[in-house]
Amino acid sequence: MKCAASCTVLVTSRKEQVVTLMKATYIYPVEKMNDESGWNLLKHLAFEGEGDEDQISSFEEIGIKLVYKCDGLPLAIKAIAGVLYQQNKAKWEEVLQSDAWNMDQIKEELRPLYLSYEDLPSSLKQCFLYCSLYPQKDMYSKEIVQFWVAEGLIMDEQDKLRRDLPTEKQRTKEDIGEEIYRELLCRNLLEVDVDLDMSKSFFSMHDHFRSLGAHLMREEGILYRHGREFKGDDNIKIRRLSISCMGPKLVLPAQILRQACLRTLILTDSPKTKTIEDSVLQALPCLRVLDLTKTSIEKIPDCIGDLLHLRYLDLDGTNIREIPTTIGNLVNLLSLNISECEFLERLPVSITKLHNLRWLDMRDSPMLTHVPKGIGKLENFYNLEGFMVGQNGSASEEGCDLEELKNLSELRVLSIYRLERAEGGASALANMPFLMELVLGWKRPDEEEVDAKADEEVEGDGKDDGDADKDMGDGDYDGSGAEDENEETEKEDENEEEDSEEEDKGWSEEQISKAERICNEMTQPSSTIFDLLFSQYPGRQFPIWMQSSSLAESFPNLTYLKLIRLPCCTKLPPLGTLPQLKYLRIESATAITTIGSQFLGSRSSAFPKLEMLQFQDMPSWEEWTFNGTPLAVKLFPILRTCNIIDCPNLRALPEGLCRATNFNQLCLHETYELGEIDNLALAYRLEVTNGIELKKISNIPSLRYLAVNGCPSLECVENLGKLQHLALICSEETEQLPQWLLGLIEQHNNTASTQRSLRKFEMQCNLQLLKSCLEGNENWDIIKQIPNVKIQTFSSQEFMFYTKDPYNYDAKIPSN
Repeated sequence: MKCAASCTVLVTSRKEQVVTLMKATYIYPVEKMNDESGWNLLKHLAFEGEGDEDQISSFEEIGIKLVYKCDGLPLAIKAIAGVLYQQNKAKWEEVLQSDAWNMDQIKEELRPLYLSYEDLPSSLKQCFLYCSLYPQKDMYSKEIVQFWVAEGLIMDEQDKLRRDLPTEKQRTKEDIGEEIYRELLCRNLLEVDVDLDMSKSFFSMHDHFRSLGAHLMREEGILYRHGREFKGDDNIKIRRLSISCMGPKLVLPAQILRQACLRTLILTDSPKTKTIEDSVLQALPCLRVLDLTKTSIEKIPDCIGDLLHLRYLDLDGTNIREIPTTIGNLVNLLSLNISECEFLERLPVSITKLHNLRWLDMRDSPMLTHVPKGIGKLENFYNLEGFMVGQNGSASEEGCDLEELKNLSELRVLSIYRLERAEGGASALANMPFLMELVLGWKRPDEEEVDAKADEEVEGDGKDDGDADKDMGDGDYDGSGAEDENEETEKEDENEEEDSEEEDKGWSEEQISKAERICNEMTQPSSTIFDLLFSQYPGRQFPIWMQSSSLAESFPNLTYLKLIRLPCCTKLPPLGTLPQLKYLRIESATAITTIGSQFLGSRSSAFPKLEMLQFQDMPSWEEWTFNGTPLAVKLFPILRTCNIIDCPNLRALPEGLCRATNFNQLCLHETYELGEIDNLALAYRLEVTNGIELKKISNIPSLRYLAVNGCPSLECVENLGKLQHLALICSEETEQLPQWLLGLIEQHNNTASTQRSLRKFEMQCNLQLLKSCLEGNENWDIIKQIPNVKIQTFSSQEFMFYTKDPYNYDAKIPSN
């Protein structure tokens, strides 16, 4: 593999928009590039900042010719850069002279993409083509790897076994598949949004790459929309079929049924499909992959047990009520996904016969109460998600206890729920030397049903944090932030108090002590842990192995940590000592009132690798301080984003936060008591929503973007010397421009014209305030000083647009 350790992310857009500025992110328009900008993009992606300028400049002549052949299109340049990554000049010449530029059978705009495909090792080509079977934008990397494994596209690595190291085993097919996925990302053949998904687990394929894949795979793989004419050549055996928009009953083209050699059948965008007849499955004896995700299938025919080649069965989000006992006949089944099956009540005991099963996902199926005893005999498990501790002491249940897990030594991913049922299980995690992802989940005793949706959200590895980062300046306002803040605040405070009291009542002293005992008895997870989630842990203190002063040595690889719904915990562990922690989310820690220096630990650098920090729904939290931390200690040296959401009683940000020198983005939502935001080394974006007591924003000299919504007490905004973009949402009652805004614009006007930074102002307000800003009205002389202005009402029906140079003015206001 030639993939670099850190991949560059390219963001392209046809619209001018605000995008987080990161070292690894570069923003280019999708319109055709000229020679200079195209060359700059190509050399950045191809060299990744490595090599001296003289060496790189020697490639310029060839590079500009390649940009010309790419017709200046960023996607094409990006694809070619994936081929040329850290290659010598001979390789550049080879690509420039390639016959692929003149292939008549490939559309001209796809030829650079074909070059990037041709450069792939043969083992990666089929994996890339397989991705094009999915027309939707977002795909999950772990699932696509399972497809590759099931289709036999990834071979075993027999010669890599290290016999001198008893705990070192050959890489699994899944490990190899993950490397292939990362390679496709690094070659720019697949795309991820790192702002929404730091772990790069969700990806998309550009439409042009999908078109190329469909073209190259046309002889044995087809994307077909139900209801259209099926144009398959009867002399070509179709092995892969992706069908969209299927009706109530699964119907396959006659050619597919006649050939009886289909290996992969995927249904997409088919929510109406409810029925599969026996005759359909009986006509697919070679089937290896069957994906019925998000259909309304209610019953799987018993004859599914005759599909002896089946390796992957995905029933995620279907309406199935039971799984046939005959599933136990599927001796080659590797992956079974029954997550989000709302009506599924139990699993057949025959599932314990699937000794080749490596992947079982049972999460968020609310009617499932236990896992059949004997599941622990399936010792080839790589991924086991949704394991539920069974009902102890109940003759009506046949569930497993924690001890069932002790022989699953190959596990990489494990999620355990219903831990409040456990009585013991100290050895459950003892024999899992390769475990990378672990979820420990409890359910409050007085809950009548599982909060499946919430559990799904917290397992997202950062993919859902974009909700806190919505651009208040993109014009897509809905007016939801403009209610009467005082009335809303009172209601929310009352609700929070009621919820907190009710939650405390849900756990008895005995249950709290039991949870602490079970976790303390539980063997410390392997040092290989990469991703850890505590969900609704009721203990007042974290397990001993989480509070240890040697936390860094115990978890040297921990990168993602989520602590969600902690009803009784009053103190956080010294998480700042974790050397690789990149993402930290603390949510619904309702008993925490103070976060102090113990949170940082005692090392020369606190949170040395943390990029994303989120606190959410912490109604009792009042104080956040780093008091007593020596100035020599580096605090959050590479922190990029901090979100503080629904923490109504937090009074101040810690003074030491100014030591976070790479800080890019701060989002404060529903921080009612916060009085000041000042002295931050914030380089890009500040967003404040419903800051009821906020009076001052100052001394943030590098800030580029400020969004203010629902801050009625704000009086002073100053010393934002590089502010470029201001977005303001007023309340329905606001009739005048805020004084702080007038002061900010005055500061802007008092600056030398060559140094003025404020370029764009957006506001959402009532019709009266909008009218006051129109050309010739009382606020026009103020507004016209800003080069780019957009003001609109909450409905967006009335608006005013203005640009200063070149002059352009447009307004839509009702005549009456």
